[in-house]
Amino acid sequence: MHRRHLTLAGLAWLSGAHAAGRATLPPPALVPGSASASTTPPTPLSAFPATASSGGAPAVSLRLLSEEFPPINFTEAGQPRGLSVDIVQAIQKRLGQSLPIEFMPWARAFREAQDGPPAALFSMARIPEREKLFQWVGPIVTFQSTFYAKAGSGIRLRSLAEAKRAAKVLVVRDWYTLTQLQSAGFHNLQQISDPIQGVRMLAAGRAPLFAAEKLSMPQTLVQAGVAKDALEEVFSFAASDGYIAFSRSTPMGTLHAWQSQLNEMKRDGTFQAIHKRWLPNDAPPR
Repeated sequence: MHRRHLTLAGLAWLSGAHAAGRATLPPPALVPGSASASTTPPTPLSAFPATASSGGAPAVSLRLLSEEFPPINFTEAGQPRGLSVDIVQAIQKRLGQSLPIEFMPWARAFREAQDGPPAALFSMARIPEREKLFQWVGPIVTFQSTFYAKAGSGIRLRSLAEAKRAAKVLVVRDWYTLTQLQSAGFHNLQQISDPIQGVRMLAAGRAPLFAAEKLSMPQTLVQAGVAKDALEEVFSFAASDGYIAFSRSTPMGTLHAWQSQLNEMKRDGTFQAIHKRWLPNDAPPR
C-alpha cells in the first residue's frame, strides 16, 4: 500500500494513533527515496533505451506494474481501472505518454519493481521499512490497516497486544500489513497468497483473524463470493499513505516529471475529482 507517511515509534505507531504529523514531500530535487536519501546513486539516463516522449519527461523506457486491488487498481473486461489507474493515466497524458499497465500478483510485482530496468509499481503503502527500496511519487491514497474476524465470533480487540495472543493471524505475503506486524513483534502470522484467500479462510473458520486493508475489503468480499456480513471489522491499527513506487534504477528526471504533474493535478482540482469519483467518503491526501 504514500507527502505524508506513517512513522514508526514503537507500538505507538501501530496503536491506531497517528504519528505526530506526516512528513512533507520535499521539492522535486529532493524526492524522498532518491539518491539524496540513499547511498545508491540512480542509474544514468544513458543506460536505458530511449522512447518517444514529450511534455518535459525524460525519454526513457518505463514499466508500469500493478495488482488486482479494487477500487484502487484492478482490471475489468481486460481493461485497467481504479483510482490509481486514472491518476497514472492522467499523468501520462500530460507528459504525452501512453505506456501499458501490467497486472500481476503483488509479490511478483514487488520483486520486479526492485530489479532490472526502470519500473513503477502502484499503489504502494509508504512505510519506513520500504523507504530506501524505492523512489516515491505521491501521495495518491490513504490505506487503513485493519483486523477482521468472522461475524459472530465474539472476538474484540483493543490493542495489538491482544492480537498477538490470537492463535493465528492471516496476512498477505509482501503486503505492508505483514511488514507492520512483523516490526511490531508478531510471531503468530500465517502468510497467504492474496486477500481473496484470506477472506475465504476467515469465513470458513480456518483462522480467527485476518490483517487486511479496509478500502479494498468490500470488493474483495465480492470477488471471493463471500457475503458482506460474513466478516466484521474488529480493530484498525494503522494508517499509511499510498504512492507510486519507482525502482531505484529510474532516472531522477522521470521522478521529477511525474511528481510535477501530480502536483499540478492537485492544484487544478483534477486529482480531487478522480479521488471523489472512486472514494466519495474519504478525504484525498494532499
